This record gives sequence, structure tokens and C-alpha cells, in this order.
Amino acid sequence: MKTIIQDVRFLQRGTMCFGDLHIEDGYVERIDYKTPKPYSDLAINGFVDIHTHGFRGIACENKDPNALRELANAYAKRGTVAFAATLDPLPFCEYEEIFAAYREAFQGNYSGAIWCGMHLEGPYLNPQKAYALHPEHVKAIDLQELEQFLKRNSDIIRVMSLAPELENGMEAIRLLQRYGVKPSLAHTLADYDTTTQAIENGMHQVTHLCNAMPEFNHHRAQALDAIIASDCMCELNMDGVHIQKPMLQWLISLLGADRIMAISDGTAFSGFEYPDGYALNEYCIAKNNAIYRQGRLYSSFQDLLDAFRFLHCECELPLEDCLKMTSLNAGKLLHTLNYEIGLGKKADLVLLDHNMELKNVIINGKNSL
Repeated sequence: MKTIIQDVRFLQRGTMCFGDLHIEDGYVERIDYKTPKPYSDLAINGFVDIHTHGFRGIACENKDPNALRELANAYAKRGTVAFAATLDPLPFCEYEEIFAAYREAFQGNYSGAIWCGMHLEGPYLNPQKAYALHPEHVKAIDLQELEQFLKRNSDIIRVMSLAPELENGMEAIRLLQRYGVKPSLAHTLADYDTTTQAIENGMHQVTHLCNAMPEFNHHRAQALDAIIASDCMCELNMDGVHIQKPMLQWLISLLGADRIMAISDGTAFSGFEYPDGYALNEYCIAKNNAIYRQGRLYSSFQDLLDAFRFLHCECELPLEDCLKMTSLNAGKLLHTLNYEIGLGKKADLVLLDHNMELKNVIINGKNSL
């Protein structure tokens, strides 16, 4: 199947180009370069969300393959072309029931965003920092149980978030690596020394930096100090609530675009607009541009299209850096192959007009809107 995107701006090896992109079977087959025109559309690599619990009424914990395919289409309609389905702490047997639904839903050809595997946010979290993430399912690390679980499922688990200060934490980090699963620091009370040890053992990723971990303390080094001094990849929620905007901009400047993966950390409640104070159910309420569960910050309304607009329009960051944070960094970790626009390259693209409004999403050479 051939698709031609005419008269668009696009970034190629750091240079803004203009012309026609010819896409065949999801790859760039030809590029016709032209003289730029004013108010032209912008073609960018589609967004990749490595941490999302759901969107537009569908939770990633859903066990209905049809609902999961609907979820993939919902993501695509907002420019997310690939995602890692993220699950709260659950018993391993329940994880595997959900895995079975994903295997069925995304075998063969399907439309919408590309499912890249699972991100397990637990169950090995510090119970004092688990908050609303099914704290009843948070558990101690059993290395034998973990290895048996990985033997059966490591082919689809991309990331496991855990607290390294738990007993057997360092051994779990090394075990995950042996099975090709990225260990990510999360929901933790780890101090500076423990965090440094975890990084030395191979924990080179951080789940929603700043949230559910010790805060900065200028009198005493904490986990955040060890993370910033390292080369860890860091998830950042960019809704301005999970991290207030001035600090968010400061962290982006401090870490640099190469170390940041923007995330939605959304749930089934995300993707809609609610009046302030709207009760979603008996536990959750929408207020202050976020969702709160039993009085605690729970999830975000915003997605990666919102994050891209924030980075490019409000922070006025270079397009190349915005794409690294919303697409390319997470895409490399999830092996999407959608790293740049060029001949022979994978082309899962988002088309924006000159006002940054979404015009089209192309995944595997097909229009997704």
C-alpha cells in the first residue's frame, strides 16, 4: 500500500526539510525535496508511550481482546503510534490472564497503535509508597517465583518497576536483566547509597521521576541526587501537576533531552475533559487538571500530544529535542524502529498543521484517524 504525504516540513538528521514523502508498506520509499512553502504541515515521528494504564474508557488491565484493540485505536487517534501497556501490582496469575488477552488481541495484522509489550509497575514496590496502586497486591521479592514467571513471560515484558531497597532487590535487578527485562526504579524510599548500588547493578531507568520517591533535601543526598548524577533514562509526567511546570523545565534543562521519556501515566479516565470537582466514581475525583483517588494524586488527563505541545510551544525547545522526549527515546527502548524520517526508514508519523493541531496519523502506511 502506497501513501504520499505532500508539501510537508520534516526533520532529517537535525535539518528541517520540505517536500513529499512517499510511503510504501510503512516505510519511506522516496523523498521529493522541494522549495518550502509558508504555513505548511509538519510531519513528525509518532509518539511512543512507555507508561500508560489506559485511555478513553479502557484500562490496560482489560482481559477482552476486542477492548484492547479499541484501546490501540484510541491511542492512535491522538498521535500515539506505539505503547507499552502498564499494569498495577497484581498476583502473577492475574498478570498472566491479562497477558493472554494481549497475545490474542495483537497477533497478526491490526489497526491502531502498535503494542510493544508490558510495563509492570510492581508488584515489588515499597508499601509506604504504593499509594493507590492496589497496595494489597504489593509483595516481598521471591526470586524463585520471579524467575519462573520470567521464564514464561519475558518475551512480552519490557519493563518492571520496583523498589531496590526491598530484600533481594539487587538480585532481582540482575535477574530481570538476564531475561531481557528493563528494571526501573519506582515507588521507593531508597536512600542515596542504595540507589547508587541499584544503578551499579544495572537499574538504568526511573519510573515517573520525582513521584512516589523521597523529595530533594539540600542537607542530605537522596535517591534523586544519585539519579541525576547517573546516566539513567527518566520518565517525566509533563502535565504540570505531577511535577510543577517551573521544576519540570528545570529538570529538562538539567537532565537533557537524551535522558528523558515523556509519559502520560494515564488511566481509563484519561482522554476526556471534566469540570473541576467532577466525581468519576466513589473513589476518584477530577480536580486541578488531574485525577485524585481517595485524596491522593492518581493520574493525568493529558497524553503525549499535549506533552509535545508543551515542550515545543511553551518551553520553546528545538523540535529535535521534543521528538527525542516524546518519541525516539522510548521508541529505541521498545524497539519500534521508528527513529527518524529517511529513505528505507519506518514511517509511523503524526501530521500537524502550522497551529500544532492534529491532522492525520499514519501507522504502517495506513491513515489512523
